Amino acid sequence: MKTKLLLIIFSVASLNVFSQVTYDLDWTFGISGGAGDLTINQGDTVRWTWRDSSSHTVTSLAGSVETFDSGSITGNGMTYSYTFNTVGTNPYECSFHPVSMNGVITVQSTAGVEEFKLQGFSISPNPVLNELSLNFETYLDQTTIQIYNILGKQVHATTVSSIDKLSSIDVSHLAKGVYLVTVISEQVTHTRRFIKN
Repeated sequence: MKTKLLLIIFSVASLNVFSQVTYDLDWTFGISGGAGDLTINQGDTVRWTWRDSSSHTVTSLAGSVETFDSGSITGNGMTYSYTFNTVGTNPYECSFHPVSMNGVITVQSTAGVEEFKLQGFSISPNPVLNELSLNFETYLDQTTIQIYNILGKQVHATTVSSIDKLSSIDVSHLAKGVYLVTVISEQVTHTRRFIKN
């Protein structure tokens, strides 16, 4: 009986280990504007691989639900891995090259109906001058839209009872810079990065 119980525990633990995924990102100059963004499941790992000989970091920003920092790493082929266990968004950057090396890791729990609705969420134009368009694949109920500056300070928030396939936000009042727009629907969160000109 004890052997059977141990076998069941080992089998369940093995399933959890093998169901986790490691995502690879090449970490070099120019990985910005969405190139460093990923949507992963809780418990998945992201592995950044240095693709040049410069010194870089992978450092979480204010507003990130998890705190991580690779420290300064130099050398082509070097790696840094981090396993994300908390649902939410994790904006990050290279501390040495924040404008040209940045991204957002969005961690989701199980993929439900709302998750699939938000996966197709996109923004345009990017960079934007006055009006940011949010494009959705389908209609959403009770949706919150938030905008954060690169320091993690919320600069816009609105909640609507329903959102059509296309919505827009006036961003003309925002200062030039990099921002994150977060859409929350039915406890599912997705984030996109945009540049305000």
